Amino acid sequence: MTDSFLFRYITDAREAAFALEGLRGVELIGLDTETYWDARESRSHVSLVQLGQAGGEISVIDVLATGFEPVRAIVEEPAVRMVAHNARFDQGVLRGENLSPASFVDTLSLARSALVLPSYSLASVTEHLFGTPLDKTLQSSNWRRRPLTRAQLEYAAQDVQVTLMVYEELRRRLEAEGRWDGALRAALIPDEPAAAKTKRVRRPQAPSAPLTPEEKRTVASLKRWRLMRANLNRMPAYMICPDKTLECLARERPATVEALRSIYGLGDSKISNFGEDLLAALREALA
Repeated sequence: MTDSFLFRYITDAREAAFALEGLRGVELIGLDTETYWDARESRSHVSLVQLGQAGGEISVIDVLATGFEPVRAIVEEPAVRMVAHNARFDQGVLRGENLSPASFVDTLSLARSALVLPSYSLASVTEHLFGTPLDKTLQSSNWRRRPLTRAQLEYAAQDVQVTLMVYEELRRRLEAEGRWDGALRAALIPDEPAAAKTKRVRRPQAPSAPLTPEEKRTVASLKRWRLMRANLNRMPAYMICPDKTLECLARERPATVEALRSIYGLGDSKISNFGEDLLAALREALA
């Protein structure tokens, strides 16, 4: 499918800054992250940030070695549009590292506009479009441990190239159907202004489209978590959160406490009471 692609594993901050400077004038780049869970802090941390353009070399930046400053300039550049699958996850974990991603295009959203599939995971979309399965086994490997294996690095770099290929194929199909402009608007995820993060004018509406089988399994797992919390707190399950909230969680897959604020039915009180526990349950459901 990808035949061959070049990538460079970078652990030096100056080398990272130099490599990414070449992307400053590129309008569209692929971005992906690899993360690990820190049990002491009860949150995810970013281990790698992978960036590159279609057909070009993929820079696999080891941010545990370089820090985040080398990637800040490109990630926060409004003129650069970043393509990611399930971009809200990458946006959330990058915000958790004090970055402000400027502009994402979510290929998960584009796939929902262009295709009818039982699952919209990157592996499922890729197999549907190109007929080749995408091995995601290493997604759950230990991204905190060093040194990383060659297989881990190849996996990390390949996801960027594959996402760019998915973007181009979905664009081609949607343009042929005259639906590209609307689908692209729906898939754009800009950074929120600071004021919007602290003061929200209205709550998001509950999703109405049918859930995929994958999302239904996630909701079922979250319902088991909700029942456990309800029994523990001696209250009805609906008072923990309604079904519509669980459906929204299965679709949006928030990765941070801040991202939970955009989920239907979750206010400050509920997020404060069990936000971290809910994120852990969601991660388990998606594993």
